[in-house]
Amino acid sequence: NFIVNGSFENSSFNCNGQGYCLGLVGSAVPGWFIPASDGTYPWGLQNVNAFNAGPTPYGNQWFVLGEVGTGVDYTIQQTMTGLTPGDTYHLSFAIASETGCCAVGEVSFLSGSSTGPMDFTALPSGNYWQESTWSTQNENFVATNSSVTIQFKDLAAEFPGGFDLGLDNVIVTGATTTPEPGSLLLFGSGLLVGLGVLRRKMNL
Repeated sequence: NFIVNGSFENSSFNCNGQGYCLGLVGSAVPGWFIPASDGTYPWGLQNVNAFNAGPTPYGNQWFVLGEVGTGVDYTIQQTMTGLTPGDTYHLSFAIASETGCCAVGEVSFLSGSSTGPMDFTALPSGNYWQESTWSTQNENFVATNSSVTIQFKDLAAEFPGGFDLGLDNVIVTGATTTPEPGSLLLFGSGLLVGLGVLRRKMNL
């Protein structure tokens, strides 16, 4: 996994002893960077908390983006390293709505990839990110550099009908190299030669 702290377990979302931590900003979450906060959002929760929220199926705690009440799109970012330019990577992550229907999140690549932004919609939910409404989302992206910066954004202003987006279990795995056209030609030639040999053997 090229993502550091993708399940937000290396953080302590228990700032007040009640199982949550408000106003996360900057490098407050290890491995991640949070550009802005209003002192309340973004925030994080543990499975045991004062709101009886959750739990997440992916560990002990999760991260909350956005503030639908004021229409602010908050973001969280991470720069991955050690990727191979030209290779395709697989991103998976889990999202949930705080309540109602349906929070919408955007995944974009701020640098190191030519893959464009994509929106993902969370399932309808009861109160407070219920466990059964977490859903895993998937996307492939192509690296154009050995380091790639990925960003998650809650589209609170664009989709005010949704409620605050929960994020968890971010994973980026394995590369699949796309063969060069010359390699494909050689493979095809070899296949034809192999079939010819097999046909001759069967006719003997």
